[in-house]
Amino acid sequence: MDRKLIGIDLDKTTLNDAGKVSDRTRRTLQAAQREGHIVSIVTGRPVRLSMDIYDTLGLQSPMINFNGSLGHKPYQHWDHEYSFNIDREIAFDLLENAQMMGIDTVVAESKNDVWANGNGPQRGTEDAIFFPQDETGRKMLDRLNLQTDVNAILIHAENALHQSQIQHFVTDRYGDDRVNVKTWGGESPVLEVAPAGVSKDTGLDVLRKAYDIKRDDIYAFGDEMNDFEMIGYATHGVVMKNGNPELKAIADDMTDYTNEEDGLARYLEKLLKLSL
Repeated sequence: MDRKLIGIDLDKTTLNDAGKVSDRTRRTLQAAQREGHIVSIVTGRPVRLSMDIYDTLGLQSPMINFNGSLGHKPYQHWDHEYSFNIDREIAFDLLENAQMMGIDTVVAESKNDVWANGNGPQRGTEDAIFFPQDETGRKMLDRLNLQTDVNAILIHAENALHQSQIQHFVTDRYGDDRVNVKTWGGESPVLEVAPAGVSKDTGLDVLRKAYDIKRDDIYAFGDEMNDFEMIGYATHGVVMKNGNPELKAIADDMTDYTNEEDGLARYLEKLLKLSL
């Protein structure tokens, strides 16, 4: 069997609803890796929230973070490592206009560092995990501490009603040729500012070229709209049974089981004829 490139989203795809890796998923992905396939995490999460999962899965492949803005190989040098950045002035602009726009937290982040002006959502809420709540190593977001451009900016608004105002402010001020501002959808009052033209397929394309993978051997698994470009890019874009209906509409296939039922693992076991 030809070597496959397998790009896996994390939340609600590789992880169950509790945000954990099941034993079956771990064993399946390790078996795929032993067979010579390239299994790569492709996530919107920052590095700090991905490394425990990378280690649990026992991966040795590159990882794509910040929805495609950063590609690297943990613990190793990788000739194809890349980083797309956002002007740090955007973070300062958001801070200066935070009260006017109903913003309570701004987080700027790069591969190894995180800067924030607050804790973000209350502990125990669904979005809280993505904000650095009193983390060791978190730096105050100000001009003294942040002196480089960053991979991503995360915004927590006072409520979802402010999201459109924030989107327009950043896009109008900096231009859609420089930034892309997305909401998390639903009731979540969170927005992400990313470099324009960068998404998960950016990382998948770098991986394809780095490992000389045939287009027909590219598989991508996801569940939400930040996986849209990756699912569209892959010859085999597979959406989880529990995935967003809009994403299912462009998918090449769908898992028979949800993330709670090891849908990713079951699909790969069948596809790759794995012996666990």
